[in-house]
Amino acid sequence: MSQPATNRDALDEFDGALVDEVSLDEPWDLLEEFSTLNRMSGSDDEVAAADYICDRLEANGISYDRHEPELYISQPHDATIETLNKEFEPGPVKTVSFSASTTVSGPVEYVGAAGGDLLDEDTGPHEPYHDIGDLTGAIALTKAGSLSIRAVRKLSEKGAIGVVAIHKHDREPHNGIATPIWGGAPRYDERDKIPDVPIVNVNQPDGETLMEWAESEEGLELEISTDLTTDWMDCPVVVAEIEGEAEPETDEFLLLHGHYDSWYVGITDNATGDAGLLESARVFNEHSDELTRNLRVAWWPGHSTGRYAGSTWYADTFAKELADNCVAQVNMDSPGAKDSTEYTDMSCWCPEAHELVGGAIDDVAGTPYEEQFPFRAGDYSFDNLGITGFFMLSSNIPAEERERRGYHGVGGCGGNSDAWHVSTDTLEKAGEDELLRDIRVYVTAVARVLNAEVLPFDHARTAAKLREAVERYDETAGERFDFSPTLERLDALEGELQTFQKAARNGNIDPAVANDTITSLSRVLTRLYLVERGQFEQDPATNREPFPRYAVARKFEVTEGDEARFVETQLTREQNTVVGELERARDLVADVTEVA
Repeated sequence: MSQPATNRDALDEFDGALVDEVSLDEPWDLLEEFSTLNRMSGSDDEVAAADYICDRLEANGISYDRHEPELYISQPHDATIETLNKEFEPGPVKTVSFSASTTVSGPVEYVGAAGGDLLDEDTGPHEPYHDIGDLTGAIALTKAGSLSIRAVRKLSEKGAIGVVAIHKHDREPHNGIATPIWGGAPRYDERDKIPDVPIVNVNQPDGETLMEWAESEEGLELEISTDLTTDWMDCPVVVAEIEGEAEPETDEFLLLHGHYDSWYVGITDNATGDAGLLESARVFNEHSDELTRNLRVAWWPGHSTGRYAGSTWYADTFAKELADNCVAQVNMDSPGAKDSTEYTDMSCWCPEAHELVGGAIDDVAGTPYEEQFPFRAGDYSFDNLGITGFFMLSSNIPAEERERRGYHGVGGCGGNSDAWHVSTDTLEKAGEDELLRDIRVYVTAVARVLNAEVLPFDHARTAAKLREAVERYDETAGERFDFSPTLERLDALEGELQTFQKAARNGNIDPAVANDTITSLSRVLTRLYLVERGQFEQDPATNREPFPRYAVARKFEVTEGDEARFVETQLTREQNTVVGELERARDLVADVTEVA
């Protein structure tokens, strides 16, 4: 199957050859194979999927490494809910990874709603359930939803002995995970952050019934049971290596990656991504003699039941190599969903990659696109390292079409809420034309990094985005904190970056020097934009805002007096760190532009 690119004139000879090479033969074979495999991490089906990927890499003559790490995985098996003072036959009931595995009973208290931590746009200053009192001995019933990570912890801290979450899906609740620990395995001093209460999810109709009973004069008593296995498990990690033969001495590489574990057969989350990775590896391997940088293509386990455990293991194990030589990381998750026709409200990328990504979408797909801030999700396990990332999720079904179909918001599958993390994410949820188009978009964007004489990342744009974020915090703080040291340096840095980038594009700076500088700038600016913790640590899997070091400024909205002074103290220390990092970025630019 082959379709012409929308704007053929915009593709150079190499881009065009790659686009023409992409076909659906290999990808669709993988989808049909994976449609028979329930690829939960730690399972035999996951191993079978890894075997298939390795077999196809060998058949296509692609070099690869197969690692066998032990990852900390939480497999949910079963959950039940029993009403003790009412007659009730519930529909499907599920527990979530890293729930406690136990049985509890008690009175139910409805505690209202709380947004999901990862994909929710509500970044208000209050903690979840700040207006809920003591819950000692009660089971909390909430509309928190499947991604309410901090919310579960807050309910437990208030004394709740269990949590029942009401999902928006009418047939079955979505599968999910409840730990804020990125990578699944906590540091020794963070083990207590894994939930210690049982969590069950119910569908919307059952939830409405339970909520009505809980708020009635008679009240509601429940017994909830959860059954999970949480342990260290062997999980294969497969990484293909395609060496750029045009520059055999280079150590630089791009990491293209996605998860191959799934809930159920998970066709659009993420068998389509696995198929796209395999086809991308095949196509680039056919043209390796024309590549000037190396390409690594990785398939991760432990995404769904280990909070991105596979990619975190890789980031930990190869941290120095990634920090030194990885020029970009590209996540292929949920491409090719049926009826996905644009890239407007799900796909994410770092600001410096905006022109690159937009150009690839324009040239190959000719469809609308919009920049989205990268969620703390989607195997972006390389944020703390400071590696430029583009694509998290892929194309989407238009919002108006999703609304017409009655879909609710979800974090994948092109926005199809009847596919994401439920049993009906089956083969018919993928579209042939959509998958072919999306793979071609990825291949084009990746190629334009691999063969760029000067890396196509606009850090002046990142500096501008950082400034916009600080200006919002500054408006919130008012006279209670002075952000001018940060704003002054960002203003200066943006202009200096524009000068540097123009000189690099015009050939006034040696390309190797320019590329080293661009990558070093990523290690500073990408980290400021996305994370708080150190370069070789992992931020938690909770909601984040741009420039998260300064997000505590939002607390000025709900604090006063001595409490506000604690916010000021934290911001003072954060700003000292930020100023130092911005001065480091300015020095990097000055060192090369003075020579030019």
